[in-house]
Amino acid sequence: MEKGRKMSEKAKKVKPYIIKEEPLSIMDEAAVQYNSLRVILGGNKSINKSIAGDFDLIALTREGIKKSTLKSLAEHLGITMETMSSLLHSSHRNIQRKDDNELLDSLKTEKVLELAAFAQRGIDVIGDKTSFAEWLHSPLASLGNKRPVDFLDTSFGIQLVIKVLGRLEQGVFS
Repeated sequence: MEKGRKMSEKAKKVKPYIIKEEPLSIMDEAAVQYNSLRVILGGNKSINKSIAGDFDLIALTREGIKKSTLKSLAEHLGITMETMSSLLHSSHRNIQRKDDNELLDSLKTEKVLELAAFAQRGIDVIGDKTSFAEWLHSPLASLGNKRPVDFLDTSFGIQLVIKVLGRLEQGVFS
């Protein structure tokens, strides 16, 4: 009995853990990030599952995404479906043949997700979808007077253009 009394006295001394309300937690920020990625990919019409993190993106890559996501992504990038096909290293006719609900293979899906993440970053830095599309199609001195869209066919090119966006965000002339 003596031992039980000591335990209960100790329990009374322990202060309860208080959770402070923060404006936006890291998890909330991630949810917003992945939600805008879903919008770029066509929202509920194209992506049935929620995207809450990188594990969901990996699973989505393995499953494949619907061809209908390409239209929404092309619109956000300000490109035609012919150009989109080229970025995916596929013939336009091959893409046209697919039904809107047909799933893309994992390599094309991964490329589409990479392009969508790039578009999301670009819209965040530039400010809006229309201005981003204009910037994407404008020659830049930092890219040898080539347009950023000309580099989106490879992962290394996408990373190069993301670096240019980062410099732009920091106010460095690019």
